[in-house]
Amino acid sequence: MAKTARRMAMALVAGAMLAAPQGSAASESGSTSETRTQDAHVRSVVPALKLLIDQATERSATFSQLVETIDASDSYVYVQDGDCGHGVRACFVDVWEGGPGRIMRVIINMHKKADWDLMASIGHELRHTIEVIANRSIQNNVAKYFFYEKIGTHGITGTHETRDAVEAGNAVRSEVRKFNRQAKSE
Repeated sequence: MAKTARRMAMALVAGAMLAAPQGSAASESGSTSETRTQDAHVRSVVPALKLLIDQATERSATFSQLVETIDASDSYVYVQDGDCGHGVRACFVDVWEGGPGRIMRVIINMHKKADWDLMASIGHELRHTIEVIANRSIQNNVAKYFFYEKIGTHGITGTHETRDAVEAGNAVRSEVRKFNRQAKSE
């Protein structure tokens, strides 16, 4: 019963998110950067997260490539603010079938972090979603769990980790920090 209620709630949230306008926070803030379109596959209904995604796409070639890869897929990734628990600042929490593709949910704890660190965390989790996107047989959280049991390593907090996601997060962090330093010196 609880499982059915959870699935229904997730379906309602996914439907609301798919129907929600995806205007850019960057355009709302007056940024002149190219903004994400309504058909973007990496989405958020949180204005601060939309802005971070836009800025990271502009400032990091690695982040931009992650977004392009997801945009070229049949999957949608929703990035939300929240608490992952266990002291983890970001997590890839859900995958489920949604029409012809899959819907995935990433949570980012936005409290007390520098923007470049948040961008790196989002990039890290987007890399995890790409790992799942590349494997069509993963249609739900159970399959995702066993997939990461097979390919991942166990982190200190009991989470699964992959080298590719760690490297993606580190690359995004480095590229954004370099961009910020160059912008400051101009």
